[in-house]
Amino acid sequence: MKKAIAILLIIVAAFLGTLLYFRAHDTRTADSLSAYARIEFTGLRGSDGSATSAHFTVWDTRYDGAKADSKVTLVTDDKEWPLIASVKQKNAGAFQKENEISVFLPAATLDDIKAAKTIRFRYSYKDGQTVDLPLNDADLAYWKGQVE
Repeated sequence: MKKAIAILLIIVAAFLGTLLYFRAHDTRTADSLSAYARIEFTGLRGSDGSATSAHFTVWDTRYDGAKADSKVTLVTDDKEWPLIASVKQKNAGAFQKENEISVFLPAATLDDIKAAKTIRFRYSYKDGQTVDLPLNDADLAYWKGQVE
């Protein structure tokens, strides 16, 4: 009987530990967007070689299954650019979901990106959690190089 109770307690502890890990992953913090999620930024060029727009994608994995909202915001210094993103969700493992948040940045944002000292990207999930993180210095320099 004691053995059965001990085994049951071990199973319950493992289950609770897994739930705590999942919750900690979904509410994690980071100093920059690329430390939080996988990102990709590409400047798009016209036939004359000048930057005409840009494409930005964030891949964020979560355990709770919440889908990202399509309303996102790019913040260049203190100017906010509300944008509409394409959001796709797919399985990324046994219990994980990956949200692919993809947005085209209009030409009007490019001058602000070139001049920005800080760039932040904000998106939220339908469960209410908001992710609002800056680019690190290396990513900021890369973005500027892509739109020049």
